Amino acid sequence: MREYIQKDKDYYILSRSIDNAAKCRITDAEEEYFTVELSRSGRYEVDESVELFTMTEKGQLYFETIVKEVNGNKVSIWYPINYKYLQRREYTRINIDENVELETDALKYTAKLLDISAGGMKISTKEQLELLKKYEVKINIENKEIKCEFEPIRIEANSEKFISSGRFTELSNYDRITLVQYCFMKQIENSNK
Repeated sequence: MREYIQKDKDYYILSRSIDNAAKCRITDAEEEYFTVELSRSGRYEVDESVELFTMTEKGQLYFETIVKEVNGNKVSIWYPINYKYLQRREYTRINIDENVELETDALKYTAKLLDISAGGMKISTKEQLELLKKYEVKINIENKEIKCEFEPIRIEANSEKFISSGRFTELSNYDRITLVQYCFMKQIENSNK
């Protein structure tokens, strides 16, 4: 696992507060701890529990550990005792059962959200959407509204509905981190059931 804790490797770091999630880059790796530089300022404290994850060729590497020291936007973190690989996708994908509205060219479509990740979603609609067309969408994630564009890249049909899978475009980094943390927490909750 230590082969993935090297200088210039990018991670996402999460604390218990969603407002404290950020992208970070490893700047130094010592014998017992490593240091990351946050992409934006955060509020981390010594002895605070944090979670980090990144993509590797083996899948998504995840671990929880403790903050050793904080110096501005640089945070030193103890090496974790345990770690795990969660999945091979770039972003954690979770099943979800909510309705969303898509809008394009003054037309509105109601869709049932089937699954979601920080990279995209799968939805069910009565109407067929157009491949590679951009649809504005607003998604409510734990009382936070995420606005972005959805671009279908695969559409399947059965006798009753159309299933569209696609990617998010025009998604802010803050909203992407919000989705990453939400999906990650839900995946952990589901694996502990």
